[in-house]
Amino acid sequence: MSTILVTRPIDEASATAEKLEAMGHTVIIAPMIRIDPVSFEIPADNRSLIVTSKNGARYGLANIGNKARPIFAVAEETAAEARRLGFTNVAVGPGTVRQLMPMLLECGISEKRKYSYLCGNNISYDISSALNAEGIDSENVITYQSRPLRAFSGGVQDAMEEGEIDIALFYSPRTATTFEETAAEYGRSDWLNKIDAVALSTRVKEQLIGPWKSVRYAIMPTEKSVMALIEDIAR
Repeated sequence: MSTILVTRPIDEASATAEKLEAMGHTVIIAPMIRIDPVSFEIPADNRSLIVTSKNGARYGLANIGNKARPIFAVAEETAAEARRLGFTNVAVGPGTVRQLMPMLLECGISEKRKYSYLCGNNISYDISSALNAEGIDSENVITYQSRPLRAFSGGVQDAMEEGEIDIALFYSPRTATTFEETAAEYGRSDWLNKIDAVALSTRVKEQLIGPWKSVRYAIMPTEKSVMALIEDIAR
């Protein structure tokens, strides 16, 4: 089995590590982003809510009392987090923010919905601006902030120096970029030569420009697809 470096924020990394360890892999956690909640004004009751990540659901929905409010979620994992928090009216879109647009447009026009996008301080695709351009009322509500962690622990450095890491796992473009920039700041981009990089999606893969042994991405932007790809590499 393989030794896998998981670069997700610590809460998500721990859950992913458990799945990988159950598959027989050794896991080293090296979070490259820290997530912190921020205070925000809860959107008016007449606004449907958009969540595009587990963090958006976790930090955006936790203090909303009306569990019947319409939720539009990207991918099943995000929807599952909303349901875990007690929400019962959850519509699930495909695996990317852009792919959610047709559903939002249809409901926004036919049902005259207003939206609030519960997001972080770094937005990869401004879905509210896209909806506004189509004449649909949508606002961004920042519910958490993320900041890069540009350092490796001594244990992570030693593992890369000794060539012990087989696979590095990346779930976001920002994490991928931060990891490569951090390795470069250490003057050790050569650490990447012996590591297979695995990306959640093509968008994440595009940010992996370092001298990796290989760069591969999941056929679908889901953790299930990531796990299947890891098994294929590990054979």
